[in-house]
Amino acid sequence: MIKIVVATHGNFAQELINAAESIAGKQSNLYAVKRAANDSLAQMQQKIEELLKSVGGSQEDGALILADMLGGTPCNAAAPMCKIFNTELIAGVNLPILLSAIFASKSATSAAELACKVLQDGQKSIVNVKKMLTDRAK
Repeated sequence: MIKIVVATHGNFAQELINAAESIAGKQSNLYAVKRAANDSLAQMQQKIEELLKSVGGSQEDGALILADMLGGTPCNAAAPMCKIFNTELIAGVNLPILLSAIFASKSATSAAELACKVLQDGQKSIVNVKKMLTDRAK
């Protein structure tokens, strides 16, 4: 099964996982990596690399890393893992993206396929609700 790693600043990763599991139930392929306030880029890279090694991120199924923001330390630390492991990386994680990854990971045949699906779903999940409701009322 494709592993899903959520890498963020502070406790955001674990809180996202807690919220997702309250909806989707406990997941055996879901992991959090948090950047503590004093963690360097190298320390964050080490955390992610050790986790991927321990959960089999180089296996055929691979892993999808969901980072909190492009250019942030968690994302920058995860980027080199794409060369080392069978890993895809998406920045901008939120609850709909994480739920998409959880549900799609059950049928996706590769981390690349899963990343594609999650990106599509994530783009659909960001909407201006007022505009949507106003357009429907016309």
